[in-house]
Amino acid sequence: MFFQQFKVEGLGCLSYMIGCPQDGRAIVVDPKRDIDDYLRAAQINKMKITGIIETHVHADHISGAAELKYQTGAPIHIGAGSPVGYDHLPLHDGDEIVIGNAKIRVIATPGHTPNSISLAITDLIRGDLVEMLLTGDLLFVGSIGRPDLAGGELIEEQIRNAYHSLRVKLDEFPDYVEVYPAHGAGSLCGAGISAKPSSTLGFERLTNPFMQLDFEDFKIQLSQNTPHRPVNFTHIINTNLQGPKLTEKLPVISEYKPLTCKRFLESDPNKLLIDLREATAFGGAHIPGSFNIGMGPKSATWIGNIVKPENEILLLANNHQEIETATTMFRRVGYDNIRGYIIGLSSWILAAEETGFLPQISVHSLHHVREKYSNHMVLDVRNEQEWQTGHIEKAEHLPLPELINRGFNSNLDQHISVICMSGYRSNIAASILKQQGYKNVYSVIGGMSTWKAAGYQIT
Repeated sequence: MFFQQFKVEGLGCLSYMIGCPQDGRAIVVDPKRDIDDYLRAAQINKMKITGIIETHVHADHISGAAELKYQTGAPIHIGAGSPVGYDHLPLHDGDEIVIGNAKIRVIATPGHTPNSISLAITDLIRGDLVEMLLTGDLLFVGSIGRPDLAGGELIEEQIRNAYHSLRVKLDEFPDYVEVYPAHGAGSLCGAGISAKPSSTLGFERLTNPFMQLDFEDFKIQLSQNTPHRPVNFTHIINTNLQGPKLTEKLPVISEYKPLTCKRFLESDPNKLLIDLREATAFGGAHIPGSFNIGMGPKSATWIGNIVKPENEILLLANNHQEIETATTMFRRVGYDNIRGYIIGLSSWILAAEETGFLPQISVHSLHHVREKYSNHMVLDVRNEQEWQTGHIEKAEHLPLPELINRGFNSNLDQHISVICMSGYRSNIAASILKQQGYKNVYSVIGGMSTWKAAGYQIT
C-alpha cells in the first residue's frame, strides 16, 4: 500500500494519497487547491488518480477536488447528505473502496459538520486489521474540530454528534491505530492543535483533553474554546458547496500588467492594497491606506482575517516571485480577485506621491519611553494563552482578531506602541489602527520575545 501525507505550511492543512503501485491506482483525500504535488506523486509512483474523497465541506481552504477531477477525470466522493451542488458519489457509513492492497472503509462521524466522515485504512498485504484512521476534522492531534461552522442553530446537535463520534464511533478501534487528521497546528478549525502531524488513538485517549470529559464538561469546553471565525470562512464554505472556479479560468499572474496604483485605488473604495514586504520596509515608507501582511507561512491566514474575499486586491512586493507565491497562497483561501501588482515603491515615490510612515520602535526605546511618559499606551495583540505567559505592566490586551472584528476605542491622538510575540502581528495591527485614523502608532520590533530576552520586567 502507498500512503503519503501533504502539508500546507501556515494553514495547517493536511491531505493524503492512498494507493497501490502494483494496481496502478490512487485516491486523494481532502486535496488543496493547487494540485501539482498530487499529480507529481502519482507520476513518480506510477499510479493514476482514480478517486477523490472529501471528508467534509471545508471552511478554511478552497478544495482542489474540482481541479483534480478536471485534470484526471476521477470522481469526487463525499459523505452522503452533504448539500453540495456539484456531481459527486455519496459515501455512506460502512461503504468500502478497495484499490489493490489498500482498503478504505467509510465511517460516518458527524460533529465538525453534519455529514463529516472518517476513513479506516487497511493494508491488505499485512492483514485485515485497520492500520490507520483519517479522521478529517473530527479528531486532531491534541484537540478536536470546532462544531460551530454549520451554523449557530445546529451547535448543540453538532456537539452531541461530535461526542458520539469520538466516544462511540471510534470506540471500535484499538489503541494502536494511527490517527491522521485533516489539520495540524496553524489551523483555525480547532483550538490548541499540536504541531505533530499524526498520533495514535491510544495516545489521544490518554492525553487529548477533549477525550477525558463527560458530556456536560465536553459541551462547556467546546463552547469556551471555539476559535475566532475569520471573515473568509463563509465565502470558502459557499465556494466549496458549489465547487470553485478552475484555475485555468483565473488570470495568469505572469501575464498581469503592473497597474497604476493610484488609479486602481481611486476607482473604488472597496479596492485594497496588500503590502507583502517585511515590517521594517513597510514601516519606513508605504502607500497610505495599505495593509501590511508580510510574506510568510501565515500570510494566507491573516488575509483571511482582515480582507473580505469580494474585495478587489492589488499586491505590492519586492519581486515577481513573491507575487506568484502570494497569489497561490491567497487563492487557497478564497481570494480570486487579485487584479494586479506593483514591484517596490520606486514608481510611487518618483511620481511624487505621498508615502506613509509606521515607526518601528525597539524594546529598549519602548522601555525608555514608558519611563518618561506614563501615559504612553502599550497595546498587546497576542492571544490569551500568550498573554498569560507574561506581559508588560499596564499594557492593554486586545487580541488581533478582536481588534479586526470590533476595532479599538481610544483618543485618536493617543501614542500607542503595538506589540505581539515577534513583530509580525503588531505591524498588521498598527496598519489597521492607521487606517482607523490613529496618528501616533508604533510597532515594536521583535515583540515580547525580544522584551523578555532583554531582561525587562513582565507581570
